Amino acid sequence: MIFDTISRLPLYETLIPGASTIAAAFQAGTPQSAPCEVREKRYALKPDDKRRFEVHYQTIDLMIAREGEEVIHLCPTARLTPAEALPNGGDGRKLDGAPQGMAVSLPQGYFCAIFPGEAHMVAGKTGGEDGFVDKWVVKVPCLPAFEVQA
Repeated sequence: MIFDTISRLPLYETLIPGASTIAAAFQAGTPQSAPCEVREKRYALKPDDKRRFEVHYQTIDLMIAREGEEVIHLCPTARLTPAEALPNGGDGRKLDGAPQGMAVSLPQGYFCAIFPGEAHMVAGKTGGEDGFVDKWVVKVPCLPAFEVQA
């Protein structure tokens, strides 16, 4: 996992392919100019019992907060119970387990890059308060060295 400000995203080009172009697309507000799939997400934060972990095997989830703030939990997959595959043939699977591990707060202007094999749970409330997050989730194909066997 990498956590930093969006202005520093281009520094990670050797680990996150296309990081410079993604950063420029984000700053311009043009997801279509990113070199890979961008999912624009806006959702309410959830209570812990409504959140689930997931893990990916071949893509980096690059989450960039536009507005609001959320807590993301990261945890070793060995501490979680494997569940169903992601819908529509998506890369990865859901995992069951309570929020645990490292909690990272993702505020506006920051990014979090979650690499293959790193279980993550999004949409956590900050300070127990209701709220929302508006973000990009960029599905970056990872370098072969980062891929994880399912």
